[in-house]
Amino acid sequence: MADSSRLGKLPPKYRFVLNPYVDARFSTCPGCGQPTKLRKLPFFVHVDPNYPLALNLSHRYCPACDLIILHRDRLEAQLGRLFPDRDPATLREQYLVMGTLERSAFRAGQKTPLPIAEALEHLHDFVERLTVQCQPAGWYKSEG
Repeated sequence: MADSSRLGKLPPKYRFVLNPYVDARFSTCPGCGQPTKLRKLPFFVHVDPNYPLALNLSHRYCPACDLIILHRDRLEAQLGRLFPDRDPATLREQYLVMGTLERSAFRAGQKTPLPIAEALEHLHDFVERLTVQCQPAGWYKSEG
């Protein structure tokens, strides 16, 4: 039975983090500590009010945790180039990374734009959305 909260028609794939930190690039996985790999995937991004986009973006990937870490500043730089008339400060509240597209659908969409219904047929929602928090290095007073 299909989950009505899912948008994509394909099974969910990957755990996902949108990294808000410019100075943390996660060469190691924040979950397991293993080295991450540099990968490139087509992401399906919705920009308000009604602009669905497929962007082929580099990201960090942990195979052990099946975790994608996409750097927010790099995503927003791409969106800034696509929407130069938008204020970068408000653009952050105007988009949502919905999931990943199959590579074949992304390539087909580069030749002829895919209708939204067809794009959703090739969309993998994320299994889970996570957040990361970084604590700068230094000495901290112990609690207790």
